[in-house]
Amino acid sequence: MKPGRPSRTDGLYPACVALAGVSLAALYYADAPLRAGLGTDAMHHMAAVRELAKGEFPPKHNLVVHEGLPQGHYGPYLVLLGAMARLTGTDPLHLLYAAGLANLLAFALALRATTARLAGEGAAQWSLLAAVLLWGPWPGATISWPSWRWPGTTSLADAQNFFYPHQAGLVLFLLVLRLVLPPPGGERGLPRPHALAAAVALTAALVATHPLTALALAAALVTLGGVGLARRTASAPRTAFLVGLPVAGLALAALWPYYPVLGLLEAAAHPGLRQTAPGGLVSVPPAGGAALVSSAALALDPAAFVVPLVAVLGPAVFGLVGAVLVSGSGRAFLVAWFAVDVALALCPVLPLRERFVFFAALPLQIGAAVLLDLAWARGRWGRALAVGLLAAGALSMGARVRWLLGQERPDLAFVARLTPEDAVVLADRDTANGVAGLAGRKVVAPQHPDLFLVAAGGWQRVLDVDRFLDPRADLATRGAILQRWRVTHVLVDRARTPRLELPYPVAHDRGDYVLYDVRPQPRAAGP
Repeated sequence: MKPGRPSRTDGLYPACVALAGVSLAALYYADAPLRAGLGTDAMHHMAAVRELAKGEFPPKHNLVVHEGLPQGHYGPYLVLLGAMARLTGTDPLHLLYAAGLANLLAFALALRATTARLAGEGAAQWSLLAAVLLWGPWPGATISWPSWRWPGTTSLADAQNFFYPHQAGLVLFLLVLRLVLPPPGGERGLPRPHALAAAVALTAALVATHPLTALALAAALVTLGGVGLARRTASAPRTAFLVGLPVAGLALAALWPYYPVLGLLEAAAHPGLRQTAPGGLVSVPPAGGAALVSSAALALDPAAFVVPLVAVLGPAVFGLVGAVLVSGSGRAFLVAWFAVDVALALCPVLPLRERFVFFAALPLQIGAAVLLDLAWARGRWGRALAVGLLAAGALSMGARVRWLLGQERPDLAFVARLTPEDAVVLADRDTANGVAGLAGRKVVAPQHPDLFLVAAGGWQRVLDVDRFLDPRADLATRGAILQRWRVTHVLVDRARTPRLELPYPVAHDRGDYVLYDVRPQPRAAGP
């Protein structure tokens, strides 16, 4: 059968949406995002919603005490959630869970619409199933998952990703793409005026919400324009519109008042945000996870790229076959879109370039939806192939979920209970993330500092934390660090620094954690 012809799967899409929604809700009920570890960006976003819920303008940084320091996460998405938290009094974590479910639904609808335009209604029925199952490593007794903890995947095994700004940005990405994709036979002209205006507005919202995803959208739009020129099916005005749309969106986004959007361009030039081969996607799972999830590195250099790339994308690589089988301009665009994202992942001048491997998964998932639709319509052997491909993704996802739910749910409520609201806590970077997200206290150096924090000397904070927690550090060195960052408390995770004993008053000793009060102690009154 030809791509685009509906197969006998009309009820598949709504069933997949319902099943994915129930599965994600169950993972949230089990607090899977917290079990993923304190080092994830989920803690940053909890802290952001809590800070924005205070209603201050301009808002303070969500992680550190630094007067006037902007936070690039304060885009329309998190500002909206902060306003909702302020209005309803909902706990930030629960509000993020609700946002994750809403994002899943919006993503399902946007992906279906985009897939239908590119590859037909038949493939669109399979689009969500391909997205949530075909993202992740190949199944095996030990799973090597280089991109673990990075935002950007659409796998249900990474439940926290669905409430990240990246996911909201991915929805906007797909909406813009759907607006500018031409209908069959209508590629030469411009979209209608209302579609033009909506595309500019949504692109601006995307730039302010998640600039890295906006950069990926720019790459996709330029690719779409290039394919039209190469095939001689797009007019000059249409090509100019596609190329100029990201610029127009950036200009409009520059008006966003919560952080200097254009300032991100300067912050992104910081050399600390560039990976040099063979760095890339490196992940070290929490203690006890090595039996299922092993660390691995993705070497982002052409000489050693293909095998790790196939390992990261897993069963989704079969989507290349489906992309080639798409008829018309959709085939050229899907293949070129994937190739451009992979090339950008190798580009040394781009900040956070390894994330473009994640964007490359999207055209593969659409191609996989095409392949599944075609296979299902070809009888017993075709259906066996489709079931086998989905089973490979499901086994990989299931193994990761099983491992994840076996991890301990972190609890740092005692930090909020025993410290004042204006406390500044020094801890290792993973623990610091948890302090900011779960306890709502400012820290010295979080894991994965944001662009503005890095540009404002964030690495000095990281070095100071490492120096302070070194058992060989002397009292004078520690005192200078405490004074520099106005630290009031130190939280020591005994599992990470078992030999560290500090000469400060102990505010609380829970066994696994020790909380020290390092504020100057009042002198005893004389006789």
